[in-house]
Amino acid sequence: MNIRQYMKYMAAVTGLGCILSFAACDDGVVNPVGTKILPDEDRITVYADTFRIAASTVKYDSLYARSSSSFLGEFYDPLYGRLKSDYICQFYCKEDFRFSHTPDDGRIDSVSLYISYGDWKGDPAIPMQMTVYPVTQQLTKNFYTNVDPTVYCDMQHPVASQAYSAQGGIYDSTYEVWTHALPLPVEWGQKVYDETVGNPSSFSNQEAFNHFFPGFYITTGYGSGNMLYVFETKIIIYSHYTLQSSTDTDSVVYAQDLFNVSKDVIQLNSFQSTNTEQLLADNADYTYLKTPAGIFTRLVVPAAEIRHIIESRIVNYVSVNLKYMPQEDWQYAMLPPPYLLLIPEDSIATFFENRNIENSVTSYLSNYSSSSTVGYNESGRVYPFPNMANLLTYHIALHPDEDLRMLAIPVSRGTSASSDYSGNTTYYTTSLSHYLAPSGLKIRKDGDNMNMVVISSLLRNR
Repeated sequence: MNIRQYMKYMAAVTGLGCILSFAACDDGVVNPVGTKILPDEDRITVYADTFRIAASTVKYDSLYARSSSSFLGEFYDPLYGRLKSDYICQFYCKEDFRFSHTPDDGRIDSVSLYISYGDWKGDPAIPMQMTVYPVTQQLTKNFYTNVDPTVYCDMQHPVASQAYSAQGGIYDSTYEVWTHALPLPVEWGQKVYDETVGNPSSFSNQEAFNHFFPGFYITTGYGSGNMLYVFETKIIIYSHYTLQSSTDTDSVVYAQDLFNVSKDVIQLNSFQSTNTEQLLADNADYTYLKTPAGIFTRLVVPAAEIRHIIESRIVNYVSVNLKYMPQEDWQYAMLPPPYLLLIPEDSIATFFENRNIENSVTSYLSNYSSSSTVGYNESGRVYPFPNMANLLTYHIALHPDEDLRMLAIPVSRGTSASSDYSGNTTYYTTSLSHYLAPSGLKIRKDGDNMNMVVISSLLRNR
């Protein structure tokens, strides 16, 4: 394509905006729309074709969830079913760790496990039970959520257990954080201190520490109806020592030594989802999304049919909008996830394992507004996607006789912000991961809700 042809092509692309509203009103019938664009010696014909996307609900048994945050509790929704979440974790140990001070008589005072959370789903007053079990087998770096924590643990001898409620935690109004403190046996802390004295090599590096202390499994026992959004888990060992003074009066000083869960160690998140049969059943009106249950919507674009229709045309614009129903009319109803990611189904594993972000070629993020922190239009109840022409063109070039199978996946989005001279803020994606908070969505597939408009153009020389 020479410069002149390129300028004509760009004029055609620019002119497409004037027919998008027409294309959006198409009734699913393939309608070629001819447009003559100067100069007169050439003609660009622009087509607006409507195709039907096939949509269904599918379930993936496991999600890639590498994170130092988690969810703890059990929750039931009349439509979306039961969710239970817990986690198994190691604790970070700095190299050559030693206690900050030598305790008096070499004795530890107490030990506590702290669970900090910023929010919850469900009834904050409902009584629950938190139980901690010792990890007895070394954890492996399998960050998928189908892990069975009991394989790694001694489930017959819990370390500690305590009743709690979400609103019964200690509240820090400055940081808007709640914390539960679960007392651990003082013998456990004493064992750690004695090991630093008698076998300091156990603290020489993280691997050595993991062999000495493989970790904890933190789960819930009785109680259902609440799930904590846990962002920090840590152990504090308390002790005291006497500070010698030059006078006759000595003073007692209290010390704390910390081990916490961080991104430098393994945390395995476990989710159990039941009562999902009605979501997976054939449904003429809706497909479903449920997190963190691995229930996604599969979209099948008739790419083979599209290839025959558009022939040698240039694909300029592909419109995909996923419309959803209002949340259910009951207490603690599921809310929509913040963003949806559209990717080819065969790339789900590598996308998250490789920590990819959307590239607008083989992956697309719902985008209501570049200045918004959610990817949907709440008033219109729609997840809009940017022009997906690149993906359709890419797929047809590689697999001309195959339909394009995509998954709509709820995701969490890490962002970075920038502002212009007018104070307008734009958010850029820095990370994408599976959305692990409880959420549910009914996506409409009735009527023309699964119609997809493909705008294409053809340059004809006279």
